[in-house]
Amino acid sequence: MLTTTSTAAGSATGPLPVDTVMADLVVRPIDEFAVRHPELVRTAFLTGSYVSGHWNRRGPNLNVYFIAEPGRAADLRLETARLWTGVRAALAPHGRTLHVDCHPFTLSMRPEVNHTGRTITVTSKVLEGEQQPNRYRLPPTIGPGWAANFHLLTGRAEDLDCLREHPRRDAGWIRTVHRALSHYRNVLDHLPWAVDWLNAPAPLVVESARYAEEALKDALALALTAEELHAGHHIVILSDWATTARPFITERFGAEGLRAADRVAGLKRCVEHADGLTPEEAVLAWRSAQQVMAWAWARFVPVAVELCPDAADLARVDAFL
Repeated sequence: MLTTTSTAAGSATGPLPVDTVMADLVVRPIDEFAVRHPELVRTAFLTGSYVSGHWNRRGPNLNVYFIAEPGRAADLRLETARLWTGVRAALAPHGRTLHVDCHPFTLSMRPEVNHTGRTITVTSKVLEGEQQPNRYRLPPTIGPGWAANFHLLTGRAEDLDCLREHPRRDAGWIRTVHRALSHYRNVLDHLPWAVDWLNAPAPLVVESARYAEEALKDALALALTAEELHAGHHIVILSDWATTARPFITERFGAEGLRAADRVAGLKRCVEHADGLTPEEAVLAWRSAQQVMAWAWARFVPVAVELCPDAADLARVDAFL
């Protein structure tokens, strides 16, 4: 259950608990912003691990999405930039920094690129209300999880109904997976240039772990039957990862799949103490993520050939220049 609390007085009483920080300094301003701008915001909702109640208190991430009033998406994107600036300013006195996740780009918006303090991440997007008949221009893999697990801030819950259907095991779905894996691979390739890992190794570790985990999760769906995929079995695995993922990986992918999963688990442990890692250890993390990516790609190609035998472009990772 989501609750809000009264913000504590400040440093005299010690650091604010992370639950209070999230509720009062992140969620509440977003909620108030959405309610204050009905001319821009048709619907706003939270989803993800914060809503489920099993979020990471050492590295909190909040998934919040806005559906703009028709024709107002650009205006809402500009206005939310001011929102993030205000949230960032409110967090600073409490030793927190805001990282606005612009996934799937190499680095997301944060003034302190090499910041090593306590980060709160907001993953967000503005969707165009006029595109509701077209699932807000989202690919078929995005949306079913949101519609199954969300907390409405303002607007209409039925605005998410168009996202409930799970993808079908067809050409449209496999092309979506191809785009995702190509993005992840390009991000990983460019990371050593994008961050100053010789002087601040942590961002290389964090970003490498993030995209390795994304590649692993996307690869799991490749082993589903058409019936399992359309029934949403992929979402079941992701939402109950601790108990269902490893047996599934063992059954469908065997020892190589378990090694990939263990690599991701190891990378996530590295993230927990990334600030203390050396540049050499950060490079090892990056190389480990590359190995997970290679495993995921090897699982992808046979399915792409099966579903689109005449589409030679799906057998390559697109290099983005």
